[in-house]
Amino acid sequence: MPMPFHSLADFVESLEQAGELARVKVEVDPELELAAVTCRVAQAGGPALFFERVKGCHPPVVTNLLGTPGRVCRALGAESLDELAERFVLSASLAEPAGWLERFRPGSMFDAAKHQPKTLKSGICQQVVKLGRDVDLAEWPAPRSWPSEPRRSITAGVVLTVDRETGQRSLAAPPLAIVDRNRLAVGWHRYHAASRHLADCRSRGRQLPVAIVLGGDPALWVAVAAPLPIDADGCLFAGLLRGKPLEVVKCRSHDLEVPADAEIVIEGFVDPVEPPATLDPLGHAGGYYSLPAPAATLHVTAVTHRANPIFPAVVSSRPPNETSAIGRAIERLWLPLVRRAVPDLVDYSFAEAAGPGTLCVASIRKTLPRHARKAAGALWGLDALMHVKLLVIVDADVAVNEGDQVLMAVGANVHPGRDVFFHDGPPRPLDHAAPPLSAGGAVCIDATAKFPEEHGGPWPERLATNRQIMELVQSRWAEYGLGPPWRSFST
Repeated sequence: MPMPFHSLADFVESLEQAGELARVKVEVDPELELAAVTCRVAQAGGPALFFERVKGCHPPVVTNLLGTPGRVCRALGAESLDELAERFVLSASLAEPAGWLERFRPGSMFDAAKHQPKTLKSGICQQVVKLGRDVDLAEWPAPRSWPSEPRRSITAGVVLTVDRETGQRSLAAPPLAIVDRNRLAVGWHRYHAASRHLADCRSRGRQLPVAIVLGGDPALWVAVAAPLPIDADGCLFAGLLRGKPLEVVKCRSHDLEVPADAEIVIEGFVDPVEPPATLDPLGHAGGYYSLPAPAATLHVTAVTHRANPIFPAVVSSRPPNETSAIGRAIERLWLPLVRRAVPDLVDYSFAEAAGPGTLCVASIRKTLPRHARKAAGALWGLDALMHVKLLVIVDADVAVNEGDQVLMAVGANVHPGRDVFFHDGPPRPLDHAAPPLSAGGAVCIDATAKFPEEHGGPWPERLATNRQIMELVQSRWAEYGLGPPWRSFST
């Protein structure tokens, strides 16, 4: 099981000892400069960055913290993504009949006590407490990452709300734009549980308490990216990821509980009857600006933090980036769960360059004519893949993460009039290509080899070298005098 990090500082120290962190000692401006440095390093697969001096602000800033799959694995106490997947295969094998994810829903008989957050009387995240007029969000080094962003924003905040009826906690990572010294624009969308919590408060005539957590064990940031059911307990899942329950402490201005080891906690309330604010364009992980959208206004009542906090920030940019690295880990974690729902599935992979959750390649064990349509329907029916708008289905012998093999299957096996079909589902958040108020249009390309019932005739075999010849050539390669084996034979 993983050994949890007790703080963000612990994880930063671990990265530095492993040569996975670089310190920037000169002063850097949070207006555009900090983000530009981060993007250049992140897109080259470089280290996490620790900015020791940020212009006009006291706390240092850390970026690109989980910017590679290796650092995500380190955060979760694993050597590789395969090890993470194996750990979750074991968890999935112990699932309740209703499904593995059901164990994180309210009322589950899953051994919740083992991972349930543990409440403490005090926490290091409250070494310094600022209330009311002492709150000033401008003192924090929140970056403005892109020229057309009109405001600085908090980009690594985990937003916690609670269902006031059931007591169920929910985590999300919506956009958080700083409006002024004590107000934030929060960009929840319809798939966030907080939208339901806000509607419930509106019907009851109550304000919605909100807490924003920055820092702490990085497993929390991975947990918030997981496609859990909308009413699942993200804190419980974070406890499973880290192998130990979160330790939480009650907020100072309301009764929500937050991780005691957080660097910074922002507390406040949303008035559900207050007219929506407008969330201005912000850079997002697909490599574009978001479009203006309605947002809730969070009135900040308290900010608590460690005596010497580190301010984490995520810079959204075109992939590869921190979001895509976390997405790759989540993809591997979820593979055994997706296979349970779609037994014919061999593997699946999201194309990183297409942006988060947009283009998915899935391989299946094809046994039926039009089997790809059956598999596509099942995949789109899952919460984790319902927003995939470009789906490619290939045969079991195609490596889904090898672009050349996928393109060969598409080029060789697809007849557009027969093998391209469409699907309408829930609209996808942040999809600027979709017409306003439309359903979530999606398309699947069936790139599998076709049965006679589909094609009307025989299908040719793929070229493949005889195994005996492969072994012969391999054994005699040095005799040929051709230097290193330029490329291994395909099987």
